[in-house]
Amino acid sequence: MKHLEVLVVTKKTTSVRILNWKVSTVTDAETAIETLQHHPFQVVAISHSISELDRNKLIQLAPVLFSSAILMEFKDENNLSEQVKTAYWSKRRPDSKRNYLDNSFEITLAHSINN
Repeated sequence: MKHLEVLVVTKKTTSVRILNWKVSTVTDAETAIETLQHHPFQVVAISHSISELDRNKLIQLAPVLFSSAILMEFKDENNLSEQVKTAYWSKRRPDSKRNYLDNSFEITLAHSINN
């Protein structure tokens, strides 16, 4: 089974565990940027414990280095596992608000309106 991967950027030295995820932890923005250059992550979790300058730097550079990475910020590591999973699955699930037309009249009407 392929594990999903998260990069956690935090000053704290606690180990973060997320079920079925491979977790990598770095303590500063420069190390995070180097890590992102060499390895893709599905989620980059940025702690409020790092400086605002470093947070802004990561928010600006991470999408350039790996465009499909999901960026999220967190304040408390106690519920980080749920926050990471929620951030990932909210971006990866199909939009439940889509409307699908199921009869030919509506399809023809929608097509004529859009063209």
